[in-house]
Amino acid sequence: MITLRCTRKLQKYLGVSFVENPDSPKAKLGDWYTNFIPTLSGDIIIFVSEKTLLMVAIPVWEADKLLPMFGFRVVNLLKMIGVAQEVIDKEIKHYSEIQFAKTASRSILGTMNEIAYHLQYKAEYAKKKEDFSLSNIELEMSNYLWKSLDYRYPSDIAKEILYLSYLH
Repeated sequence: MITLRCTRKLQKYLGVSFVENPDSPKAKLGDWYTNFIPTLSGDIIIFVSEKTLLMVAIPVWEADKLLPMFGFRVVNLLKMIGVAQEVIDKEIKHYSEIQFAKTASRSILGTMNEIAYHLQYKAEYAKKKEDFSLSNIELEMSNYLWKSLDYRYPSDIAKEILYLSYLH
């Protein structure tokens, strides 16, 4: 079980109801914060892990497949940063049950705003829509130093959490 903590804007767009007291996440990457981001290359829904600040994104036109696409994007990113398949399998099994809740961290909302700015910048300067690769941006953001992570990379923190949790 995980919780997608949506902004009000995204909640209205998706038409989902929030649970009042969400269950604690069983997945080691914790809850994921999510928001709707307009860009020149098309609108995007971003997801940010509360524990690691890993970011995945899906185009809004795939919102009808939101939950399977979210799981797919997480698996894809974990593979790109070098997480072993057996560890990915253990983490992703918790993504079959998802609940929606309101956001609870201003710090993560601030991080999401910075990510949104980065996405909008990348979209504006992509020569063609096809040059705007979400996978490349996800990988780039996984190697971004965040002050809130004591200037560590989200990819390093994710691997540390996942390996300590699933291989010990």
